[in-house]
Amino acid sequence: MAAYTALIEARPFCAFDTEPMALLEEAGIETIDMRGSGIEDQAFLAALPSADAIICGNDLLVNDALLDMAPKVRVIAKLGAGLDTVDTDACTRHQAIVFHTPGANNQAVADHTFALILAVARRLIFCDSSLRRKQWEHTKIMGLEIWQKTLGLIGLGAIGRCVAERARGFQMKVIAHDPFWPQEFAVQQGIERVSVQELMRLSDVVSIHAPLTVENRGMIDAAALKSMKPTAILINAARGGIINEADLHSALKNRVIAGAGIDVFEQEPPSQSPLLELDNVVLTPHTAAFTFEGMNNMSAGVVDQLIGYLRGEKPPYLVNPDDYKPYTP
Repeated sequence: MAAYTALIEARPFCAFDTEPMALLEEAGIETIDMRGSGIEDQAFLAALPSADAIICGNDLLVNDALLDMAPKVRVIAKLGAGLDTVDTDACTRHQAIVFHTPGANNQAVADHTFALILAVARRLIFCDSSLRRKQWEHTKIMGLEIWQKTLGLIGLGAIGRCVAERARGFQMKVIAHDPFWPQEFAVQQGIERVSVQELMRLSDVVSIHAPLTVENRGMIDAAALKSMKPTAILINAARGGIINEADLHSALKNRVIAGAGIDVFEQEPPSQSPLLELDNVVLTPHTAAFTFEGMNNMSAGVVDQLIGYLRGEKPPYLVNPDDYKPYTP
């Protein structure tokens, strides 16, 4: 195999298990380890012209400007399923294929979703901080039960389905909205298909599991929040920007809804977010996918596809398959 160089930007790559890195080296792939770096780093900029492939995470914006600085790049290997930081059209213009790792962190995100639901419903963070202040407020802190309540899923893709399966353990009624309706799964699980408007109105817990698109940016706004039950909880472990955070802050502050659990934000880190002021929202720093298993699956997934590509195989999770051409050294 001819010399081939992969620039590794993705911060979580091989964070817990170095085997995928070793597999790259065994395959004869030279690596430039710039994990946690980015375009603000002069060393990163200096490395771009040498790269044939970029292994990236959620921090790097892959667009025309970046690719102009990396003329040899023909592969963008994205950890995770989300592609809102990758301009696929720009990659096509620069003759670069894009592949990602959908499914690698499904279970991790579904677990985190239910952790947020329970933390908000039972006010766990508030209980913990109260006790640490030496207060004993066991008759004052009231929670909400989710047993046999209605869970509304905006998005019934791979992660949404994992959340639906977990909801069965709480005997929840599950309703969902997804333009790409998984009929067989929905029938098996007894999931009712509804409009977004119906879902917002009927659900005790609304959980978002959709990609950020032009169409759904800001779709959870003041009007949508006002249509929810005053006892309802909103969860977002998908992508920031789907919820209008200013409207959510107002709805939480004025008790239009009971609470929220948010893992993703319009701006990350959310250092200026007004949500930080409230005690009826549980906030986590975009960590839903961060488990040992999830991180290892993503790292292994991009490496397996990259090595397979160099062996003449078509990557199974190509985002722009029409642009695929077999690798030639």
